[in-house]
Amino acid sequence: MSSAVPPFAGAGNLIYRAAHVPRFVRAEGSYLEAADGRRYLDAEAANGSVAWGYDKGILRDALAHCEDLPALPSFCESELRLDVLQRLERLFSEAIGAPGRVELDLGGAQGMETALRIAFSAVGPGTVVVFEGAFHGRSGVTSMLSSSPRYRELLAAWGLEVVRLPSPDCGRCPHATAAGTGCGAGCIAAATRWGSELSGVGGAGFGRRVSAFVFESVQNVGGMAEPDHALLRAAVDHARANGAVVIADEIFTGMHRTGPRWGFQRSGVTPDVVVASKALTNGAAALSAVWAREPLADPGTYRPGSHSSTYIGIPHALGVTRAVLDRWDSWADPAADMEGLAGRLTDRLKRLRADHPDLVRDCRAFGGAARLVLTGDHAPELRRLCLSADRRVGLIVASTGMAPDVINIHPPLVIEERDLDVMTEVLDRALTLLARGSEGGS
Repeated sequence: MSSAVPPFAGAGNLIYRAAHVPRFVRAEGSYLEAADGRRYLDAEAANGSVAWGYDKGILRDALAHCEDLPALPSFCESELRLDVLQRLERLFSEAIGAPGRVELDLGGAQGMETALRIAFSAVGPGTVVVFEGAFHGRSGVTSMLSSSPRYRELLAAWGLEVVRLPSPDCGRCPHATAAGTGCGAGCIAAATRWGSELSGVGGAGFGRRVSAFVFESVQNVGGMAEPDHALLRAAVDHARANGAVVIADEIFTGMHRTGPRWGFQRSGVTPDVVVASKALTNGAAALSAVWAREPLADPGTYRPGSHSSTYIGIPHALGVTRAVLDRWDSWADPAADMEGLAGRLTDRLKRLRADHPDLVRDCRAFGGAARLVLTGDHAPELRRLCLSADRRVGLIVASTGMAPDVINIHPPLVIEERDLDVMTEVLDRALTLLARGSEGGS
């Protein structure tokens, strides 16, 4: 595996987890092209970032927004930044029904850390509650929130106390009821026991208490698992009753990836803080946005100087964000279109399940995201096979160490019908090759 790593490149990046690593030179629509001329259909949309596909027009439009202000000194304001902040704030407050303020940061992990700063400024530092199977980043702080212990082996904020609720994935939850019946009383009780004298976790009335409850409306890295809506509502209500700030991690699920504008709208919960990133810049710039309802981020609660970063006011990133927001504003009915995409994904995945019953156990799609649940931990091998199973085109899909039995599928939201057919054909070929390999090894 190490032979794929150039002698001048750091080897720890996820890029080099495979022996064969294509080197891409151009991209358009839903496709990437490698240096050897081979094309790859991107059915994971640059980890969910390129909702609009590989659209070169975004960079041209972004340049027009920032060519008169190519850079900006740190700690300086600009009309461009204020315009972007106002437009972003509206995206959040319209959905939540309450006014708020927006703070900018770089990637998703940085945005999550800023969200915790805002929460701790309001209620004081304390314990953070998350779900088992969560992923909120790989920085020193966010690796403590993320479930895999691998993220904490080299760098971690050990002083941060984190409590994990049982997995919201019914296939992994120890309190699971019969398949397809949703969460039962045992699941909800397990998620709302903290704060009691018996739980070991402080709630309202305790000096050492929970300060924040952080959740993903759909656990991307956890295997594209969606918490039962009743469970999530109960967990949010319990957190708020105990004085905790409720933080929604919408880095992956935001901007219609799972149907509505924000994933939390699927369950009807209303968070206090929302972190968004990927779909705000279509993968063309590093930027995250943290919205906090009033008065959590006002100057009296979250004082100036509580946060700073050299690049959060960089005009290029703001220009890209403005160009992407223009595209979102021009989309007449994205929620309805995403419902249609979910239906088309579901039809194709059900066909694969019917054709490969020994390998595919389940499937589900919501908006532009889907999961293909396998009968064993075959996802890493299937992901590898998808790159080479078809002589005409490769297919990029996702799998994670936390859910080795699940293939994650989340293509550009603008993917065309014929490209969905290509995706299905390559997955079918890859599953056939996987079955042959399994037979040979048995």
